[in-house]
Parts: sequence; C-alpha cells; structure tokens
Amino acid sequence: MSSVASPFLLLFTLVAMSLSTSTRQASFAHALSMMSGSGGLQDKSVVVGLNAAFQKRFILPSSTPLTPGSVHRADAVEEGLGGKGQDVAVTLRHLWPDAASRPLALAQFVGTGAGGDAVMSLLDSTLGEGGSWDALTVRCKSAMRTCTSIIGSDSTTELVEPSGDVEGDEMGNLLGRIDALASSDETCRNLGAASLCIMGSMPPGCDDDTYGNLCSAVSGDQTLTVIDSVIGLKPLLASLTSKRGSKSYKGGAVLKINASELCRLAGVEQSGASEEDGVSLDELNAAVKKFKTEFVAAEALDYFAITDGRHPAHLVKVKDSSLFRLGVVDLSSDQTLYPIGAGDSVAAGTLAAWLHVRDASKSPLADDCREALAKFRGGIDIENIDDASSDILAAFAFGVSCGSASCLQAENSVVDTKDVVQLLNRVPCPSAC
Repeated sequence: MSSVASPFLLLFTLVAMSLSTSTRQASFAHALSMMSGSGGLQDKSVVVGLNAAFQKRFILPSSTPLTPGSVHRADAVEEGLGGKGQDVAVTLRHLWPDAASRPLALAQFVGTGAGGDAVMSLLDSTLGEGGSWDALTVRCKSAMRTCTSIIGSDSTTELVEPSGDVEGDEMGNLLGRIDALASSDETCRNLGAASLCIMGSMPPGCDDDTYGNLCSAVSGDQTLTVIDSVIGLKPLLASLTSKRGSKSYKGGAVLKINASELCRLAGVEQSGASEEDGVSLDELNAAVKKFKTEFVAAEALDYFAITDGRHPAHLVKVKDSSLFRLGVVDLSSDQTLYPIGAGDSVAAGTLAAWLHVRDASKSPLADDCREALAKFRGGIDIENIDDASSDILAAFAFGVSCGSASCLQAENSVVDTKDVVQLLNRVPCPSAC
C-alpha cells in the first residue's frame, strides 16, 4: 500500500474514530486483509445493492388466480436470492459463463440469522465459491429481511419486510473494503472499476449521500455506470459530474428508470388512469426536460433508458434530448410469468451489452448473445444517429430482452441466453421520435 493515505481511507478513518478501539482494529484488519487475493478494482464489475434480501416464492397451482381476501394453498414454496443488487449479479453471471473473466464484487449488507447464512450460501453457489464477489459484502448485526412473492396464474404480489438499521461501524467496514481494493494497485486507481451498477433503496442508517460517496470511491476515468435507483440521486449525480471534470475521462453513465417514476420525480402529471396505461410522448419529453433541470443531470448522465411496462421503451440522449423508440416483445400467453426482478435484469443486460460493444475483446458475454447483439446493432438504421447512441440503443434492447427472458423463469432474474437471443431477434427495429 502507498505510504500516502488515500482520501477514501481518510474518510474511513473519520467514521471509525467514533467507534470503540476493538471495533476499529477489527474493521481495519478486515479491510486490509481484502487487499490480498481479490485483485484491484480496475478489473471488476461492482454492483451496489445495499438492501439485500432473502427471497421466498409462494407458488399457487397453475390454474389459480391470486384473489385478495381468499385462502390460498401453495403448490410449492421456493427459496432464493432477493434484493436488486443480488438480482443484477445473478443475471450477469448467466450472461457471463466464465466467472473468472469478469470478476463481480457485490456491495451489500447481509443480515444475521439463518436467512443471512442462506443468502451467503446461495451467492457462493450462484456466483462462484471462492471468488471475489464478497469482497464488498458486510455481515451486519440486524436480522436478514425476507421478501415473499405470491405467484398466481394471473398476477404476482410482492411482500417486502422492512430492513434493519446499518450501524456506523458497518458502513465504515464497507468503505474500508472499497479503499483496500482501490489501493491494491495505485497505478490503476484513477481508472476505477470496469463498471458500476447502483441499484434500489438503501437500508435505514444510510445517509442520503451514501450512493454518491460510494460512486466517488469506486468509479474512475474508464467506469461505465448504470443507475437504477431514485434514492440519493442529487448527491449521486453530483459525484458523477465531478468525475467528468477529468481530461482523461472516458467513462459513461446511464439512468435506467420507469416512465411513471420519471414523471413523478419531475412533477409531470400523467393523463392515464394508472401506470398500466403508459406515458405519452409529450409527457415523456416534459418529464425529461424538468428532470434535467431539477436534478442537474445534464453534466452527470449520457442517457436515460426509460422503460414503460408493456409499452415501448425509450432512450434519451441527455446532451441534445434526442429520443429513440424501442418496441418490446408481447409476452402475453397462457403460461405463468414471473416478473419479480425483471427490471433488475434489464439493468444487468444493458450493462453487460454496453461493456461488450465498448470493447468486445475484453467481454465475457456468451457467444450466442454476442452474435445476436452484433446483428441487432448492425440493423439500426436511424438517420443522423451517432455511433455511441447506436451502441447504447443496442445495449438497451439487449437489456430489455433480458428482462423479458427473466419473466420466463421462476427464480428472480435468472435468464437463459437462448431466450434472450430469441427475444432480441423479435424486437422491432428502433426508430427516432
């Protein structure tokens, strides 16, 4: 380690100063031990999903609709991983069959008890036992929350338990782990992680600027960032803006967001009676314009990747507000669909494809996905569209196909690459709006 303390280690020191001497020593020892055997940040895809969960699926008989107020008897009860960060990691591991070629680091707080132990075991079996996925995972004192999906023939309902509080020493532990990874190769520190995906809510005890601070610590001049969260957005976007001030900056940032959520944040009233009705093009344009002003997003983001349920998705180039329409495949059929985690698969697929189109020589993307993505990218024929926008439009189409593919699997965010390819081949050619 360099003899000069980094700013992130100093931040960790300030947090730890309020803790007991024994706790400080344990946190520092653990953080420093992470430096050996885990490699640096520059080769990793870091997934920040602080609000981890243990998932239960309560599956009704195939012909039984979910009826409020009725007694339901399950055909099966399944257990698995939950939480948006874990979902992203699961999808990425299915898209990247060679686990060693693109190391994952999952930044999260995993609670105590049998549920927390089960989550750690499931992550080991899914992401690779002995890998570096847990380099940024902190076991905390509060109990592990459980999310329960009740799956009927016509719909799925999700029951989400509240999270326990994250304590100061636990946050300090996470910051120390990040700094230990970043400090393991000082010559590459400015490059940051290969990619950063920031997902979902934060547990109680996390300050509003937590995601902004983590972004500052993890991202660098080369980092591709996908955000699928509306928590702590202003400090997070401010952190991204500061990163772009570097003359050597070659990274990028995309905000993946639901159209109705975008309208809500921007204060744009929707004409439809519910989210199921979708958002009009005028409403979308107004929401993007107001959001860019309210959240000072113009200097932080490159694109908005906007989903709208069964309605077409849209990609917006932040710099000039260019708007592109992306059709989605109709999955309506007699089969049961499993939508929990589908949005997380969209984020994961978009990131995986974006990394691939940026540098295919370093991409671990499955071969069948490579071919389908190249075919879709080559088929984009929009007048005056630049190469960067064509790349991210193809990546977003791939991500949307991953989201659709995950609906065909009972387990959260699991995708079969054959389904992804088949669905991507059915996506209509995108167009300018």
